[in-house]
Amino acid sequence: MATQQKKKAAKPAGPKTIDLIKKAIVALKEPKGSSTAAIKKQLASMGVDVAKKNTVINKALKKGVTDGVLKQVKGTGANGTFRLDTAKALAAEKAKVKKAKAAERKKAAQAKAKAKRAEAKAKKAAKKAAAKKKVAAKKKKPAAKKPAAKKAAKPKKAVKPKKKAAKKPAKKPVAKKPAKKVQKKKPAKK
Repeated sequence: MATQQKKKAAKPAGPKTIDLIKKAIVALKEPKGSSTAAIKKQLASMGVDVAKKNTVINKALKKGVTDGVLKQVKGTGANGTFRLDTAKALAAEKAKVKKAKAAERKKAAQAKAKAKRAEAKAKKAAKKAAAKKKVAAKKKKPAAKKPAAKKAAKPKKAVKPKKKAAKKPAKKPVAKKPAKKVQKKKPAKK
């Protein structure tokens, strides 16, 4: 439960309530000022759930008066008639635009710096790869030179070839003839 209490509610997406109120007052076009009921009715027509956001709208009206964005012509608090304080509203709008532009410039500068860092990193990686290739090439070159050195060394040896004896024709194996039957000599008769 303690962790649930610590979690803050996420800010709702979309325009702020004071901005919606300003748009509603501008849309009503009442020169003497717009009543709270008229403003809420206009907000409802703009798609805002007034019943759900009633307290938020009342707080925004009060804050608008204290900030100088709205001018309360009649009434007190959130009840009464309100008008845009044009001079202060314009100044606030200009400040808002200036702030937005500054934020954009800051974002652009950050993106540029990030791109520069990425480019520098890529160059560094490319240099490393090139250095590795050079080292690998240097390691391979001595291995390639050794066989060439051996080949060059062979002709330097002045070894006289031995004279080969004339080759005798190879003897063909003699086929054995079948042995003749020897007849026994008959003893001579006396």
